Amino acid sequence: MATILDVAKLAGVSQGTVSNVLNGKGNVSSEKIRIVEEAARKLGYTINEQARILRKGAGKIIGVILPTVECRQYREFFNSLKYYADGHGYSTELYLSNNSPQTELEMIQKAKSVMVCGIAVITCLNRRNNLYQHSGLNNVRFVERRPGFPADYYGFDYKLAGIHMAKKILSKNYRNIVVITESEKYSNEAEYLKGFLQETEKEFCGNILQVTTDIDQVSHSVLNLFASEEEIDVIVTTNIGFAEKIRQLTQSFFSENQVDIHTLSPVVSLPEKDFKKYELNYSLLGREVASDIIHFKGESAPEDHIFDNDGERNWKNIDIQNDKADCLNILALDSPESIIMQGMAQFYTEKTGTKVKIAVYSYDEIYEQFADPAMSSLYDIFRIDVTWLSWFSEQLLLPLEEIDPDIKHVFSEYLPTLEDKYCYVRNKIYALPFSPSSQLLFYRKDLFENIAVKRIYQEKYRQELTVPRTFREYNQIAAFFTEGTGFDSNVRYGTHLTLGNTGVAATEFLARFFSHKDNLYDESGRIVLQNEIGKKALEELVEAQKYAPGKTSKWWTNTAKDFANGNVAMMINFSNYASEILGYNSKIVGNVGFAMVPGRNPIYGGGSLAVSRYSRHPKNALAFIKWITREPVASAMAALGSVSPCVKTYNKYDIINTFPWLEFSKDCFSLSRTKRLPETNPKPFDEKRFLNIIGSAVKNVTSGLLTVEEALTRAQHMLDHDLEI
Repeated sequence: MATILDVAKLAGVSQGTVSNVLNGKGNVSSEKIRIVEEAARKLGYTINEQARILRKGAGKIIGVILPTVECRQYREFFNSLKYYADGHGYSTELYLSNNSPQTELEMIQKAKSVMVCGIAVITCLNRRNNLYQHSGLNNVRFVERRPGFPADYYGFDYKLAGIHMAKKILSKNYRNIVVITESEKYSNEAEYLKGFLQETEKEFCGNILQVTTDIDQVSHSVLNLFASEEEIDVIVTTNIGFAEKIRQLTQSFFSENQVDIHTLSPVVSLPEKDFKKYELNYSLLGREVASDIIHFKGESAPEDHIFDNDGERNWKNIDIQNDKADCLNILALDSPESIIMQGMAQFYTEKTGTKVKIAVYSYDEIYEQFADPAMSSLYDIFRIDVTWLSWFSEQLLLPLEEIDPDIKHVFSEYLPTLEDKYCYVRNKIYALPFSPSSQLLFYRKDLFENIAVKRIYQEKYRQELTVPRTFREYNQIAAFFTEGTGFDSNVRYGTHLTLGNTGVAATEFLARFFSHKDNLYDESGRIVLQNEIGKKALEELVEAQKYAPGKTSKWWTNTAKDFANGNVAMMINFSNYASEILGYNSKIVGNVGFAMVPGRNPIYGGGSLAVSRYSRHPKNALAFIKWITREPVASAMAALGSVSPCVKTYNKYDIINTFPWLEFSKDCFSLSRTKRLPETNPKPFDEKRFLNIIGSAVKNVTSGLLTVEEALTRAQHMLDHDLEI
């Protein structure tokens, strides 16, 4: 096995230089970095990760002790904890106890040997003395199973889960119930059984058979149960790992006797038809445990942290209020969410019998549909761009409070910053948020973190290569990657621009304008672009064009797909189009970084869903909108590549792990300070005309037809004469 000394000899440098290169430290020239990396590759040298952990010392490692990873809820908990830890510069060490007290004691010593800063444990020890504390481990979080002594504990209301599941079982009129749990010595199992039996004792007259087992024995236990020819109508279990094994067993050996299975489960983002699930958010549990371990401030009084049960989420929980419709017609923008909405709408049809037809149009085409009364009157629901809400609300939309006076109650599910931006127009609620999105900076993380690339940039500009904070830095980095000299990369362009129509071209300009100034207007409320800020923003955009592909990207979807091809270093795009980066033929999966746009004042975009004034079934239309913009459907949309307005979506590991920028983007809504108009403006604002004027100025300059000064002068004249504010 090659050593660091072997690498140093082959590269002709000192061991210290090799160490600095491999660990990303020290002031090493780009040429030496290249030589060392080449030598390491030839020798097959890899860094000993365990040795690196030990060198780092205590403070950056979290130990996690689990009974097993065979059960989905434990995987969900660990993956969420690890994701949070990784994002905060911590590593994780996973240990499996297999529910063996002796093994858990050994795991405690192993965790101590690598100097963990804290431990999360689902314990199988049943002792009154705190062996973790006796071993010198104080930052310990006990999860799901309570220890026999006061400690920081994290879990759910298992007794309430038992009560709720019992009520569900009783409502189905089952007569023969089998309840399968782990040992009652574990507090969560005991609490669940107490709630379940307490509820069934009130009125149940059938048979309840209790089975205690574990993940290794559950198949054998159930096999014996079926072989005994016990009457079984339903199986209830506290562990989805049990449920999965039971279903597999019954399908393989007892296919003629497929009993219903009800189970506790982690939150599932997409609908599954295998079991009836009562859901508990293990993703949120893992995240909060990791956060508390990392931010540990020293010993304090032990606390219980009991998280809300999500419960049995009903994918077809729809209230159409006696407004039966054969069909709902929806006008939607061509975007990832429109395709996903078409798929999800089948659940609405299954529940209500109402067909859902979705007409999909491009950005320019959909505006014409809105503007033409003969066409807009065909629809029950509009997917309306957030920038058009002010202009079209009073012309085309029905205030939602006229349909449902209590409509505000749905806001409790949404991100709190969305109401003003996506719902209200002049103090009336016209829409609900459907695809709220924000501009983000996306970049090639593998390039920005490459030691050789960073060193070349340092040598060229005497500055560190970091994610740009201003558009001046953005253009400098774009120039660097466009030149692409001195490092091995397939990147040909530093950036990409979306300039296909006047609307998107205007947005590229406004992103730069708002990096310098929060609003567009002067003291009198007049929109002013012909000033130093407007000139600087347009000049920055023109310069960026030098470092972008010559073929103009027509729409945000195209820009994301081009970025996925791997020949562009950076782009600015909206979060609701970013899932295209991870398409089936993407060349940059695993290497996508994301950050706040330069200037830290992102433009928000996306759209809302609203009821047409012409709809013959407004209650049914609103029922659809409430259903698709809330849980659990909103999270399912996000899991498939859209975005979600709901708070709970951003606590789900599977979604955030797949599309990690979503969690970041939700914070951008509160950080955005962009203002098109004075807040006191009482009139509708023709955003389309406004964007056309700005976009035309941009395209006239980028095509070489006008100078920056000429284009801004012309645009200012049109703004003053064509737009009434």
